[in-house]
Amino acid sequence: MAYPIVPAPYGLKAVSEFGGLPYAGSTRMYPIATGYSTGLFYGDIVQLSAGTVVATSMSATSTPGTATAGTLGVFVGCEYVNSSGQTVRAQYWPANTVSNNAVAFVIDDPRAVFKAVMTVQGTSLANTGTTVGYASANFIGTNLYAITGNSGNTNTGDSALALSGGVVSSGTSGNTRVATALPFRVVSVVPDTAVTVAATGSTSGSSTTVTLTASNSAISPGMQLIAPSGTGSAQGNYITVTNISGTTVTVSSAVTLASGTAISFVGYPEVLVVWNQGFIGVTNSAGV
Repeated sequence: MAYPIVPAPYGLKAVSEFGGLPYAGSTRMYPIATGYSTGLFYGDIVQLSAGTVVATSMSATSTPGTATAGTLGVFVGCEYVNSSGQTVRAQYWPANTVSNNAVAFVIDDPRAVFKAVMTVQGTSLANTGTTVGYASANFIGTNLYAITGNSGNTNTGDSALALSGGVVSSGTSGNTRVATALPFRVVSVVPDTAVTVAATGSTSGSSTTVTLTASNSAISPGMQLIAPSGTGSAQGNYITVTNISGTTVTVSSAVTLASGTAISFVGYPEVLVVWNQGFIGVTNSAGV
């Protein structure tokens, strides 16, 4: 396992511009209504409602392939005057704060590249959950759901928003590739925090079914299968686990593995993503 370990989702963190330029930290200020009753956390997706910033209504389980009207971008702090007349710059917006001139700092750049944590899906879509999941290089160019139902951390001010792939057919929860329209596009995985799980297994001839000598709960759909011997299992074949149940692992393409083959399962808990066209306000012609 690589260091550092990724323990939980932390929202969306801007790391660069699409095309490779560094992210310069640019934001835009948008008003927050006095007394707004929902907490806004660093890394949350936010939108406009009647000219003020509110928490996103985007959800993995409610028309996730349709753009949410008024989506602004990513909340990265706020400024307001407290009851003592002091100007406060904060990591998050505390729910029900009363201030007549509060503003949110929002990354509304449609070309920003964000780093985020993958969480798992089971056999049906969920918009909550903080169990860390995995992608592989095979996910690059596919789309991800925004998991917006987790509550942010009032101690750190950080979001608990995550991303995920699609549901698995049965067995262990994980991630599968999604090509249909969703808010975010994978442009890279993050090698610094990759996780490697060692196992032993084989196939019956050329097959998409790999039988392990022992079950291993650390293996998850979304991981890449790599074996130094066998056919079709080299690192550059980008074979991905699509399902696992006990000692039976289903993979994306057929491989041939002899009895007792040493296998590595490599997963990336963090990915780099960009907004898909039309899912952020400045690329969507509809106003609010």
